[in-house]
Amino acid sequence: MTIKSLGHLNIIVDDIDSASKYYSSLLKAEPQQRFPNFRNEGFSKSAGFMESPNDVDVSIEFLKIDESDVFIELMKYHCPQGINNQNQSKQTNTIGNIGHVCLKVSNIEDEFNRIKNHHDVRLISDHNEYKPFKISNINQDEFFFFDEDENQNLQMKKEVCHIISNIKYFYFVDKYGIQWEFEEGHTDIGG
Repeated sequence: MTIKSLGHLNIIVDDIDSASKYYSSLLKAEPQQRFPNFRNEGFSKSAGFMESPNDVDVSIEFLKIDESDVFIELMKYHCPQGINNQNQSKQTNTIGNIGHVCLKVSNIEDEFNRIKNHHDVRLISDHNEYKPFKISNINQDEFFFFDEDENQNLQMKKEVCHIISNIKYFYFVDKYGIQWEFEEGHTDIGG
């Protein structure tokens, strides 16, 4: 087993613009990238939405906390909308608290099998085909950089598309109700 580092802290929010301003003020976090109304089959399946993955619509923003190497990943689920009740069982799109803690790993299939067979752990989906999926290919129009020079840099945007298309991940919930993401392949922001 190889766990390399913290990837990001995920927070499910009801308004991504408001949450971005809040964390910018509270933690001196600077917005880095946003994927508005992101629809991606591989992403959706990895998040446990196995039945209707093409219906999932989520906006995602990464913010870098001050001078640290820590990133916040804000997610606003447009579809399916999350449950705003912290007393419910934790789901991928439940609003409030930390959504998940992401750890970078190598050998993600081996890690998936290890976690799947671990006691006191629940995979985010009990669907028999749930596993780490590779995020489906994206194009440069599906995200933007907040820095205008970076946003105009087509080579930089092409590199992000390449990186995103090589990410695989899965979610699980530990016995204390903490949702974890194990992720392989994210070499830039938030990963």
